[in-house]
Amino acid sequence: MIDLETVRAETPGCDNILHFNNAGCALSPHPVIDSVISHLQLEQRIGGYEAASQAEKEVANFYTQLAQLLNCESSEIAFMESATRAWQSALLSLDLKAGDEIITAGNEYVGNYLSLLALARHRGIRLQTLALGADGLIKAEELENQLSTKTRAIVVTHIASQRGDIQDIKAIAEIARSEGICLLVDACQSVGQLPLDLQEIKCDFLCGTGRKYLRGPRGTGFLFARNQSTASFTPPVLDLQSASWDAAESFTVKQSASRFESFERNLAGQIGLGRAAEYANALGMTHIAARIQSLAENLVTGLQSLQGVQVHELNEPRSGIVTFSKTGTAAAALQSHLHQQGINTSTSKKNNARLDLDRETQGDVIRASLHYYNTSSEIERFIQVIDRF
Repeated sequence: MIDLETVRAETPGCDNILHFNNAGCALSPHPVIDSVISHLQLEQRIGGYEAASQAEKEVANFYTQLAQLLNCESSEIAFMESATRAWQSALLSLDLKAGDEIITAGNEYVGNYLSLLALARHRGIRLQTLALGADGLIKAEELENQLSTKTRAIVVTHIASQRGDIQDIKAIAEIARSEGICLLVDACQSVGQLPLDLQEIKCDFLCGTGRKYLRGPRGTGFLFARNQSTASFTPPVLDLQSASWDAAESFTVKQSASRFESFERNLAGQIGLGRAAEYANALGMTHIAARIQSLAENLVTGLQSLQGVQVHELNEPRSGIVTFSKTGTAAAALQSHLHQQGINTSTSKKNNARLDLDRETQGDVIRASLHYYNTSSEIERFIQVIDRF
């Protein structure tokens, strides 16, 4: 079980605000921030390269803790400056050619989808986008029907940024694996709030960010690259971290996921992200997931009791992301009012989800995203403020 008093005491932001914007950026606990500051101070005292040498154990902890969190090998984990860079590096390592096909779905994250549109335009890639079912989910049978001999990659988002329905990535992975097609999963909104067992989920690539449910520093992310299926994929950019210069005209790319890394990086951030994963591992992902789901169910029940409020998630079980709108109220105005009341939320914008929200909503919607350190009393206050606005 999670000791709520302890985790809130280790999260000083809980004393100042009601934070329902964890899908944007969660509040980091003391151990994470302390580890970042400690390394920055070490760099200040003895120099950056010297601090890196002295902190080898703390840096290595990142790989150990992420591997434990995801149930994979530490050699399959790369530290990245962001999930976007991780996602793009993985996709571009396939060396896609004109005529190749990529399949994605209508809940895809806007940044990813823009990259896919650019690939389609500049490389002649054929992009197929599956419409979501009435329950907000990707249908396995529809996916199978779209596959062809030219399909090179399936690209899916586990939990969308704009709506918190949970996709069945295990079933999608089974289809991709049976057809020998690369599967790239965006787990930005699921890593840190749901258990992810990559021995069961047979995806080839999976990326995530530090700042959301992992409660790590901003400017950090990771890429999982399965040794068994991606070893032959070469990143689009190489440097001395990702390859060795064997002779004047020859080089060897590393076999591990470190081939996706850059030599120059935010080591303090990497140490902090490792500490954040360690914090999650200590609490236990099953406990974290159960508490988030319970809080989300309470929030949905409260919102549905209010006149004129519509919740936009279409499926259960619940994730920590709950989006809703209130009749006659603009999302931006409601978010601003909540902020004035000391409540952090976000908005899911229609123009960032044109294949999803654009077909159903009249405007942007409010996104409330919960974490395990939130409380039932915070939910009660949140409902009261929404009701009175």
